[in-house]
Amino acid sequence: MNCPYCNEEMVNGYIQSANQIYFNKGNKARFFASGDLRSRGLTRVSLRAPYIRSYLCENCQKIILDINRVRK
Repeated sequence: MNCPYCNEEMVNGYIQSANQIYFNKGNKARFFASGDLRSRGLTRVSLRAPYIRSYLCENCQKIILDINRVRK
C-alpha cells in the first residue's frame, strides 16, 4: 500500500494492545466504560491481545488502520 500523503510504500503490520482500543467522537472521555455509545471499538479481540491491521508510513510517520476488518 502506498501512503496517501507522500506516496511512499507503507509497512504492513498490526497495532496490538493489552486492552481494547476505541475511537471516541469529539472530546476524549474523562471516564470510559466499555460499550460507551460515543465510542467505536477498533481492535479485534483475540485470545492473545486485541489487534488491528495497520499500515505505517516511515517517511511521514502516519498510520492507517483497516477498520473494515473489525467485527462489529
